[in-house]
Amino acid sequence: MDKESRKEKGGISVYSLFWGVSIFLLMILSSPLAWAAEELFPNKPINIIVSMAPGGVMDTHAQILGERLAKVLGQPVLRLHKPGAGGVLAGSFAARAKADGYSLYTGTSSNLIMPTVLKKSDYTWEDFIPLGIYCKGIIHLYVRTDAPWKTLADFVADAKNRQIKAGSFGKKTTSDFVIEAFNRAAGIKLINVPYKSCSETVTALLGGHIDADFCSSSMGQMAAGAVRILAIADYERSKYLPEIKTFKDLGYPVVLPMWYSLCVQKDTPPKVLDILTRAMQEVYKNYGKEIQEELMKVDAYAHFLDSQQSIQAFRQDYEVTSRLAKELGLQE
Repeated sequence: MDKESRKEKGGISVYSLFWGVSIFLLMILSSPLAWAAEELFPNKPINIIVSMAPGGVMDTHAQILGERLAKVLGQPVLRLHKPGAGGVLAGSFAARAKADGYSLYTGTSSNLIMPTVLKKSDYTWEDFIPLGIYCKGIIHLYVRTDAPWKTLADFVADAKNRQIKAGSFGKKTTSDFVIEAFNRAAGIKLINVPYKSCSETVTALLGGHIDADFCSSSMGQMAAGAVRILAIADYERSKYLPEIKTFKDLGYPVVLPMWYSLCVQKDTPPKVLDILTRAMQEVYKNYGKEIQEELMKVDAYAHFLDSQQSIQAFRQDYEVTSRLAKELGLQE
């Protein structure tokens, strides 16, 4: 019996076996599973879409978080700036971005909830899924230390007898809503003077152009002894300033907190979403203390909520803001 016959008698020739194995390997390599293995997330740089210009508060937030996320995910995290329209331009851009986990968005109560309530955007907060709320900002009522008002009661009593100018960081922003809600609750009518940012507002306050400042970032001036805080617009007192009472503590139901989160598009694949949400948790677990210290420098308070807790916070604040907008006649 020759060699070739002996091969065939065994049932399968070497030639047939070679092609069978080749076809099998080709099928494996061309399968979705193999592609998934090749395209493990993330395998390229990730962008954070920032709703402010370089050097702004949100840019600083994105840098603080991006540097840590890069360490956890093993890929560079870059900042893509889309300033304009109070954050709506960035929100619109982010909502239309490919839902693949490579385009994160700096979502806030001002650029997600406010535009949704006021119908000022082509997206809503439900178009995004938060990876987690990472910090909060609080609207404080600031006055200069040489102002005659030592307490909120003093301020209200004086406002009933004369016109007091109060600065906000823009019309139909969180600070604008807080001023109008306080006017309604206290039975006063502060003159609302809008500026483009908190830095402009506090500059106007220190320069004597306005009498009070409803803002979230004048802590440096307070530490320097230039301003004092009469009340804050949050559900509870801040653990960083426990001696400062809330408007609610003082008899005025003015509650409208600010928060900051990183978000992805709602259609992001579940596996990618899981990787990113776990990465956010790991960032806060490993670097929480340094993040807190760096955020405090820009008057933000580290305050981490996971994805599900953040969704609940989004929904609660949407309901509160919608109700307030209707009561104040600010919803169009």
